Amino acid sequence: MNLYARYVGWLYFKYFVILFIALTLFYVGIDILTNLKDMPASANLKLLYFGLTSLTAVNYVLPLALIFALITSKFSMIRSNELVSFYALGIDKNRLIKPPFYIALAITLIYVGLNFTPFAYAYEYGRNIVKLSNLSRTSSDIFLKFEGKFVYMDSLNPISGEAKDVRIFDIDSSNLRSATFGESGKFIDDAWLLKEAKIVNLPQNIKLGEKGLDIKTPSGLKTLEGFKPKTIESASAENSAITISDAVDYILAFKDEGIGLNSTKTTLYNLAFAPFFAPFMVLIIYYFLPVTGRFFNLALKSFIFTIASLCVWGALFVMMRFARNGVVSPEIGVLLPIILLGAYAFYLHFKSR
Repeated sequence: MNLYARYVGWLYFKYFVILFIALTLFYVGIDILTNLKDMPASANLKLLYFGLTSLTAVNYVLPLALIFALITSKFSMIRSNELVSFYALGIDKNRLIKPPFYIALAITLIYVGLNFTPFAYAYEYGRNIVKLSNLSRTSSDIFLKFEGKFVYMDSLNPISGEAKDVRIFDIDSSNLRSATFGESGKFIDDAWLLKEAKIVNLPQNIKLGEKGLDIKTPSGLKTLEGFKPKTIESASAENSAITISDAVDYILAFKDEGIGLNSTKTTLYNLAFAPFFAPFMVLIIYYFLPVTGRFFNLALKSFIFTIASLCVWGALFVMMRFARNGVVSPEIGVLLPIILLGAYAFYLHFKSR
């Protein structure tokens, strides 16, 4: 790697770390002050809440830290005349932006990768600590439709994958074909294993002298394959945190059940594609930066770039809310703005060649 690339990359990364830590601590401080009266008495839970709130803050401060780091580092180079010196040495604009852009892109990819893991549950865990003084939340009175069957669960723990009083009703049109009851169930090997199960098959031709009810009591019954606990909780609870994998499972599980998927699709696109807004904005802002501060008010310029970044971020957030509420489709509300930002960023890049 060239010396100038190492210098520019390190300068950008240094400012990113400083801004990321500062914004995260600011977010955590405001959140703790807001929820101070609801904090649990346990010191361990307080520390755990602090850590989970810090992870939650990443969702909001990471894109802004990536963008603000570029503004701060480049204006620092402009003030010290380093930027114009690099241009005078024959280093063009496209080569000079590559280290910050690659760093922003790599950090964004790491963040998207984390959204495949329980990292995405941080906000929900923190909320449960404040409301329930516990990490997990047990959902109750769940009634859903899955693969043409109606499923009822008296209670569900999505972390342990355990449910109590499971009832499954298999209905053909308006006729009840069978009913399955289980005292408890556990999600094992991508299926639910019901304990103390009882299957009641109803006769389809109800005639005098014909076969009546057929009752079976298997010791262990595997059923509802692919109906994951987190999918069930996401369908039954509002604003339930999900990972990218959970969102895909939810869409596949309910795509044929006639229910709205806008909220889940919006969450999926927000976790997998919206974070790339930051690297694209890094490119766009860079190509509008002045070369030298001799003819510009740098304080005013940096303020304008900061406000413009916040406005774009706010507009994307509003479009995401519209998509979640069904005002626009998730593809138009989330995917299209990111695609347009990316197209414009690369247009500026190739225009400067």
